[in-house]
Amino acid sequence: MKELNKNAFNSNFKPRKIAIILGFYEGYEFINEQLQSIFDQTHQNFIIFVSDDNSKDNFSIEKLNINERNKKKIRVEFRNKNIGYAKNFLSALVSINDYFDYYAFSDQDDIWYPEKLEKAIKSLEEYPDNQANLYGSRTELIGASEEIKLGKSIEFKKSPSFQNALTQNIFGGNTMVFNRTAFDLICSTKINQKIIAHDWWCYQIISGAGGNVFYDKNIYLKYRQHNTNLIGSNISLKDKWLRFCKVANGNFKIQNDNNLRAIINNQNLLTRSNGKTLTNFIKARESFFLKRIFYFLKSGVYRQTLIGNIALFIGIVIKKV
Repeated sequence: MKELNKNAFNSNFKPRKIAIILGFYEGYEFINEQLQSIFDQTHQNFIIFVSDDNSKDNFSIEKLNINERNKKKIRVEFRNKNIGYAKNFLSALVSINDYFDYYAFSDQDDIWYPEKLEKAIKSLEEYPDNQANLYGSRTELIGASEEIKLGKSIEFKKSPSFQNALTQNIFGGNTMVFNRTAFDLICSTKINQKIIAHDWWCYQIISGAGGNVFYDKNIYLKYRQHNTNLIGSNISLKDKWLRFCKVANGNFKIQNDNNLRAIINNQNLLTRSNGKTLTNFIKARESFFLKRIFYFLKSGVYRQTLIGNIALFIGIVIKKV
């Protein structure tokens, strides 16, 4: 039975302090709406750490419509060179020296529901603080204008796990909140190799180390889809076809190559059972035909949908995973 965190029931407990890491790159078009939605949170004990990834038009608080009280909640750092969004987020995260109870990622162009942080904390407080705990949720999809409604992200049915995280990320970093123990775990990782995304890495390493991953089927964020999105949704038939093409043309294999190199470099952090899963999955990718299928089935690696699992199996068979 899951051990409950007694702090969740202590009405005198001080509101948990949250560090919000906001990755910024040439992002003035929507940043005012994003920041205002953070300032309007029902949970107010937070600091926003803006990490400017060497924008030509550098982030400046003075260019934004922010009152003096909220300006005090923002810290800004600037990169000397562009390192890409994944490492920008992770580098900003590990550079935080002050103590926080929870950590969250924020994009520069979304809109948060007022209760986003509050709901995440309530979910995470079901678990003991001394375990690595990660929260993520579904999103509402909007266009460049908030009035353009594009639908909702897929509602996944299967439980989150390392066996799933090896080949799929189930929620975006813009929905993620995690506790101090998870922060310490992420900061202890060695990432000299290229990783695909900061959020996928967090899902992989926290689940791999035996942490708790909470997938919320509710929605507390408007995820903006527009021409400058680095990563978009995956709900339309066109999106699904493009994802399948990535398997067929080998791009998915390249992603897995990069992710696996990073995980192998940190396999000392994995639980024993997850270490076996990793070993079997690697063997499935490297072995001859029948053994590929044998080790793949033994690994238990899966994706969240039937179509995704069919594509994954085909990819294993034709050595494109």
